[in-house]
Amino acid sequence: MQSGPSVPAAAPVPASAMASPLDGVTLLLKRIEAEALAALDAAPLLPDALWRILPGSPSAWVVLAEALLVAGAVLAVYLLTGHLLRHRRQRAGATRSAFAGIMRVTGLDALVVLAATVTGRVLLVRVLGIAPGTSTFPSDLTTGLIRWLLLLTLLHILFQPTMRRLRLVAVDDHGARKAVWQFGIIFAVGHLHNALLGAAQRMGLPLPSLRLISWVVALCMALAALRLLRDLGRHGLPMVSRLLASGMVLLLFSFWVWGWIGLDFDLYRGAVGMIVILLLAVALDRALAVSIRDSRKPEIMRRFFVVRVVVDALAAALLVRIVIQFWWRDVFGGFTPEAWLSFTHRLTFASFVLVLAVTLSAAIHVWTEAKLTPGEAELGTASGDDRMARLTTVLPILRFVAIGLIGVVFLLIALSTMGIDTTPLLAGASIAGLAISFGSQTLVKDIVSGVFYMLDDVFRLGETIEAAGRCGRLEQINLRSVRLRDESGRVHTIPLGELGTVTNHSRRLVHVIVDVPFAAPPGQAGMTRFRRNAVAALRSEPTIHAAIVGDIAMLRTEPQDGTGGSIGFGFDMVAPAIERVPPLVRHLIEEVVEDSRMTGAPGPVSVAIAELPASPPAAEASATGVPDGASAADPVPGKPSGATP
Repeated sequence: MQSGPSVPAAAPVPASAMASPLDGVTLLLKRIEAEALAALDAAPLLPDALWRILPGSPSAWVVLAEALLVAGAVLAVYLLTGHLLRHRRQRAGATRSAFAGIMRVTGLDALVVLAATVTGRVLLVRVLGIAPGTSTFPSDLTTGLIRWLLLLTLLHILFQPTMRRLRLVAVDDHGARKAVWQFGIIFAVGHLHNALLGAAQRMGLPLPSLRLISWVVALCMALAALRLLRDLGRHGLPMVSRLLASGMVLLLFSFWVWGWIGLDFDLYRGAVGMIVILLLAVALDRALAVSIRDSRKPEIMRRFFVVRVVVDALAAALLVRIVIQFWWRDVFGGFTPEAWLSFTHRLTFASFVLVLAVTLSAAIHVWTEAKLTPGEAELGTASGDDRMARLTTVLPILRFVAIGLIGVVFLLIALSTMGIDTTPLLAGASIAGLAISFGSQTLVKDIVSGVFYMLDDVFRLGETIEAAGRCGRLEQINLRSVRLRDESGRVHTIPLGELGTVTNHSRRLVHVIVDVPFAAPPGQAGMTRFRRNAVAALRSEPTIHAAIVGDIAMLRTEPQDGTGGSIGFGFDMVAPAIERVPPLVRHLIEEVVEDSRMTGAPGPVSVAIAELPASPPAAEASATGVPDGASAADPVPGKPSGATP
């Protein structure tokens, strides 16, 4: 992949000669035919033309010697620096993180190329006195050599012949070595032929002869690359990769030939820029994919996913910019210099907005996945299961809405930045939304009802509910419907707008009685302090506080038969949390008893649990749950589901 040589500009085609697209195609075919015949006619005269431009003066041999000395120095520095850094490169490749290893190896390879580049620039500018940008044989040969070293470094990054773990292309070891060296030879021939063509052009070689030589060399390079890609298929290179690479080769060959025909290499340079950026993006994307594959920590995998999305978005933005700059502006003349200066600022800001939108969407997706993935401490616990049931219900809908909103808003901002009037789009969207709302009122009703059901936390996945005349376990919550599975195994899909009154059987209440017996009756001040500390302790525990429904009532039994009586607490809790409550409540109350230093040796704390009756009598509904004058340790109305002494 070499840049196009310096050639005289082609004469513009009169606008009158291209009255229709068919006329333009006809003129193009005639021009290709004429140039091809002219190049073939120059073939018999090519040896004589080459003989006439051979260096005959001492100055020409001096220039050749200078070019070879600079190129040799650049190559020597490259090899020496690579040899000195080989052990550090091996240690970098052995890093546990694949991404870190690839980045370190790439950095060391880039350092080697940088040393060679600095050497070549110093020798050309400081020693030979050649100004930067001057087209001479030493500068062309050195520039081609440095570009070849960059391409060779990119091949090493992609294929990694000595580090299979960091290899980014799916080939075996033999295929990796073959790809690096054969592609390296092909690229070396291309850059050398480009430098020699530039020198031959300056020495007076006719243009038809230049075209013939360039077309023959380019055809040989393309055939060699296609043959190598076919051989790599036997070493594990996937068919899709081979087809894409073959298409790139044919595209470059076509644009190179057209560059010599039209004496304009803008299309070729644009294609080269696109392919280089695409290869770099693929290399970085594959490096992140390898790191995600080898990582064992979910949080690291999620971070790499976000970085991978950002890299792909940046690569897409750069590709769009290259297409507009090299093809639309340079080839088709779509912008004047003043218009391009203004347009490029708007394009940069619009690209930044879209990349930011993609980044935010990826971050929201990763955050949602992190919340939907239970931690090790939550696995198998009732609180973790309860939390995951609610998150699984709400977060997918929120993610869909948030990403859709980000996409619409940021797209409108980008279009407005590019100078596109978004008012018709907004008006059209409003009209379309109004028409859709009239035509799908039931759908809108279902979606809105689902949003409010989620906000009110009416049900969660895994709970047993009764709605719309159906009762079953909630298996799935969609944007507009829910799925219930009844006891017989049948699945009922019910639109959210038709649920109506929902009865949640998984959130029934139980009554908890905590009893603390005392050997001697405590004083009024001590009892008040104990009550305040006990209620504060129960409310301070998140698990208990979230499960309590209503207030915590204090119960006291008077001493009988020489006993000190007891102090108790009664409160209602949701049934799913009751399994883990008794030990925790008993432990908290024991700590409060110890900290309060109440008179009289307290007895063991007991916790009794009873299910509330479905329709409690009026007298019991207004009471605290324990008949007047009864002890908290006595049986509680309703069948006890268990007690923890």
